[in-house]
Amino acid sequence: MIRVSYTKKYLLCDLINMKLVIEGFNKSIHKKSNRLVIKEKDEEIENIKIQDISDILIIGKGSISFDALNLIANNNVKLVSMDYYGNFNYILESPNQNNIELKRKQYLLSESFNGLEIARELIKSKISNQRYTLKTLNKNKKLESVKISEIKINDCINELDDLSLNENFFKKTRMQIMGIEGKASIEYWNGVRNILPPEFDFDNRQRNADDLVNSMLNYGYAILESEVTKNILLSGLDPYCGFLHFDMPNRTSLTYDLMEEFRQQLVDKVVFTLINHKQVSLKDLDKRNNSLKLDVLKLLSSKILDKIYSTIKYNDQQIMYYQIIRMQADNLKDAILYDKKYDGFYLRW
Repeated sequence: MIRVSYTKKYLLCDLINMKLVIEGFNKSIHKKSNRLVIKEKDEEIENIKIQDISDILIIGKGSISFDALNLIANNNVKLVSMDYYGNFNYILESPNQNNIELKRKQYLLSESFNGLEIARELIKSKISNQRYTLKTLNKNKKLESVKISEIKINDCINELDDLSLNENFFKKTRMQIMGIEGKASIEYWNGVRNILPPEFDFDNRQRNADDLVNSMLNYGYAILESEVTKNILLSGLDPYCGFLHFDMPNRTSLTYDLMEEFRQQLVDKVVFTLINHKQVSLKDLDKRNNSLKLDVLKLLSSKILDKIYSTIKYNDQQIMYYQIIRMQADNLKDAILYDKKYDGFYLRW
């Protein structure tokens, strides 16, 4: 991963995948031969061969030349933009006439029995991750209220297993799955509220809330969204056609589906660690516009990206999280093309 930050840069990459992250104001992207040139105002701060870049994440405001856009598109480099509030702006990808059969099957499967099985597996993985996250956070505190939340989340897992999937009542069954997810999430965030320091005054998880904790979560999820979307596109899938989240204009429903498996490991855990280790405080929220200050945005994005490129032991092998995201996207593709069973991703922390 190559990161171009506000006033300095650092390099963290491997030979398989190199992510270019450009954040801050007054940045611009230009083309020079087969290289991208990054400038801050008129000063060149990075010069990179396009072949060395797998994808680009732009955070904040800046500019990009037409020549640079053509270079990015012609080399099939995914470009994702988001703002400082954690809102996903747009995706740039080159036209793709391949994988027509895959996408046709994806659209058909999204409203079938097998599609419901995938939706259930996605939510079961998310709920399992929520349960084990609470268990880990409560390991030392041993709060009875959090233990009760753990039990109720486990009840939701059992309820999902017992749910009868009915293709003839597709929308109703999908709503039942979402309903179980909603109950588990209420218990999860109740547990989180009891564990986090009381001075942060975290009441509940809300996307549109402007408190520090929710603002950090929103921003972190937007970074995760860009990573998941990129891997969905690389797998040849349509990010706008989901199995769990209903399709809506301008919403990457499949991205939100696959994100469910990774929210706790790659975002929640980072946010809670920063809070519990007192690396952030209420002073990091700009009261003028209820947004995170630049320093904490920089810290948060750095920690989440480092986490995405960190190595864990999973299925008896050492593997990076970004590789697991790609693996799960490919598993979805195989489930669609070859009717294979889709197994979700979760960790017993």
